[in-house]
Amino acid sequence: MQPVCYLPHKANDPMVQAMSNTRQQRFFLLCYFLFFTAGILLSVSKGKAASFLFLNSFHRPWLDSFFIYCTNLGDGFFAVMLSLIFFFVAKEKKLGFVLFLAYASTGIIAQIIKPLIESPRPQVYFAPQWLPFFIKGVIHTGHSSFPSGHTATAFALAVVFAWRYSSKWLQLLLLLLAMLVGFSRVYLSQHFLADVLAGSFIGVAGGLLCIYLCRGIKEEGLVLKKKQEK
Repeated sequence: MQPVCYLPHKANDPMVQAMSNTRQQRFFLLCYFLFFTAGILLSVSKGKAASFLFLNSFHRPWLDSFFIYCTNLGDGFFAVMLSLIFFFVAKEKKLGFVLFLAYASTGIIAQIIKPLIESPRPQVYFAPQWLPFFIKGVIHTGHSSFPSGHTATAFALAVVFAWRYSSKWLQLLLLLLAMLVGFSRVYLSQHFLADVLAGSFIGVAGGLLCIYLCRGIKEEGLVLKKKQEK
């Protein structure tokens, strides 16, 4: 028989255990830093217009359908449903709560910045003859390009999941999915590279802040169980 180890209630909280793992923190942030740095270098070296046209040029019919679905991973409806599933179905109430808080806070920040910057989206920025790739039902005009809200949501969700689950392969997958959401915004001619990079930073920073602020919250299910035992 294995020895029984009695730990404080908070030590048994998986979210608290995940947040205390400094190696896990450094690994995810290092991978994100490499992505962010590469994006900055590309954006600075080519400029706003050229970097967009370069990334937007890789169009294939099957990729059109793929990225139309992929971009929904950064949609608010998806984030809310995911939060509810973990809170009510998977019985990971704290994870569900932090996911929703990260989505809501980063989304609010992005929506506050958009009207302050009033950056035109690619379809407005470019003349029609300079933007050859249009996907019917996807492209929108307007001056709310900076930052990318979908990208902020995707990276906020990714950073929360990365702190909950310690597998490095899973963290790489989460980062890859968030990056694909960001790329989909350029592919679908919704945003520029700078918009995506800013959205990713808001998502990561906002997600980390939510994790820090919620570090002392206990799982509601465990609290109820403890009361019943009394």
